Amino acid sequence: MLSRCKAKFRASLIVLLTIFSLSSTMVPATHAVEKAGAKCTVFGKTVVKGKTKLTCVKVTEYKWVAAPIKPAVGSIYNPVLPGKSFKINTLQFQAGPVNFDFGDEVCRENAFNDGCVFTKGLDSSVDPNSPNRWIGVDLIITNLTKKSIGAVDLNYSFYMILPTGKYIESARGVIYENSPIDITLAPNSPTTMRVAIALPKAIENLNPIIVIRDDSGETTKEYFFYLNW
Repeated sequence: MLSRCKAKFRASLIVLLTIFSLSSTMVPATHAVEKAGAKCTVFGKTVVKGKTKLTCVKVTEYKWVAAPIKPAVGSIYNPVLPGKSFKINTLQFQAGPVNFDFGDEVCRENAFNDGCVFTKGLDSSVDPNSPNRWIGVDLIITNLTKKSIGAVDLNYSFYMILPTGKYIESARGVIYENSPIDITLAPNSPTTMRVAIALPKAIENLNPIIVIRDDSGETTKEYFFYLNW
């Protein structure tokens, strides 16, 4: 009889310990630590901790960062949203569509571009053995001046952000239609410029952001635009 009571007591104790263990691990998401550098889940959510405001942003993953109370539009804390335009110097930029099959256009324009190969019929096509794949990002640019602006006058460079946080620059010397090295911006008229990125095939995803770097002044400035894909 005593052994049966002991057995029931041990069984009840195990059940109680199991329940306690589960309840301690099933902590609601609202109890997650909210501090700079910690992970977060809802983009744009803000919390105030004393004199510090934290904002949930995504570069390589969602994390809390100590942000200005009113972050400037175009900054990493408040990238320009898809469909919205943003003025940089005398130009107005707007992020347009993203083409993940841009290699066809790049190779059709010039068979000697990287990642392209001649077919038996001497046509150009995408090289299936290339370690990279081409993606293209349309930027709608409006020249706000009264004179035409050529490619040599554009002191800008363009980047996308790898999952590691490393920048990958657009291909500067690749020839294709409406490329940055072959663009002319008419006065007060929107023009679509295509930015080509040679993305390593090993990279499965990118952050949905294009970075426009202004190299025209003594100090380099960066502006962030969300891409809609």
